[in-house]
Amino acid sequence: MAISYIASGGDTREELQKVFHFPVKNEELLKDLAFLRKQLQKADKHKRIDVTMANSTWLDETHADFQKDYVNQVQNAFEASLHRVKFKQKERVSDAINKWVSDKTHGKIQRSVHPSDFVSRSHPGIVDEPALVTVNTVYFKADWGSRFDKDSTQERTFHIDKVTMAKTLMMHQQSLLRYSENEKLKFLELPYINDLYSMYLILPKDIIGIPELIKNVTTDQIVELRRRAHGHEVDVLLPKFEMKSHLGVKDTLAAMGVNAAFSNQKADFDKMIIKKAETFRIYISEIYHDAWIDVHEEGTEAAAATSTVHFSFGCSAPARPMPAEFHADHPFLFMIVHNESRSILFAGWISNPKEIAPESGHVRK
Repeated sequence: MAISYIASGGDTREELQKVFHFPVKNEELLKDLAFLRKQLQKADKHKRIDVTMANSTWLDETHADFQKDYVNQVQNAFEASLHRVKFKQKERVSDAINKWVSDKTHGKIQRSVHPSDFVSRSHPGIVDEPALVTVNTVYFKADWGSRFDKDSTQERTFHIDKVTMAKTLMMHQQSLLRYSENEKLKFLELPYINDLYSMYLILPKDIIGIPELIKNVTTDQIVELRRRAHGHEVDVLLPKFEMKSHLGVKDTLAAMGVNAAFSNQKADFDKMIIKKAETFRIYISEIYHDAWIDVHEEGTEAAAATSTVHFSFGCSAPARPMPAEFHADHPFLFMIVHNESRSILFAGWISNPKEIAPESGHVRK
């Protein structure tokens, strides 16, 4: 979205700035993003953490003439590879984009766009054609700082709600971990090797559904729970899971306040192109977000790709306290966080392990 934002103006820019909390000035945004990328991809001397980020842009100049300054800025500031294509070759272009995504995510995400995303919308007197696709990928693989023992993994009961239960494979360990709680929530931080990244787990004390959990858990609560978390012996049960998702996020962003960017009448991305006429404009047709995650005894592997299709966080404790229980045997939230910057790379929830198939790697939704 930042690749689009730097070329935006008017209401389009105001809406994107408000929803994504981007700095007003492009220079500040680009400086911050470059610094963040450098932090996220900081070298791991033990080579047991792999974080790879990549960007690409796919241009069709059949109908739109792109500003050289914009193209150069995308290549330099976002380190994006540039691909000149013809979107009328729908199958060839979608295959090429999907191969690029698959390569950058180690084959974990194999399809992000489809030929149907590039179907012409033109009609007599109106040119409405695909002109630009931007793609961002993130790949993450890391070992736990404290591994789960495979021999301790066994089938246990997961409470989907207060009535419904299911059997699922649950990993187990008892270790000294950062833990805190309040009246309603338990917080646990599971560090990855070298403490560069951690998984945050937020578990309600009561069995409640994910919609209620998301509605009642605020960012401030998570920050306060993380701030108060300290080393504590914790008995941990955590489901072993692997899942995928493919989401169209256009409607979600519209509900958050991004509207002009999706309008072929109001979108203002004029800094992308050389205007052929006052009525000529670039707008966003669709945004897809694909994510895959595998959580097991050794650690976590995850990948994500977002394709934007444009049309034209100490107190002392007794020496050996009773271990706190963090049994994630009912719906909970999780997120993978870069500790230095507090940036969230991946976030999600587990609500029903019956819908998660570790051996096939998908979520049925």
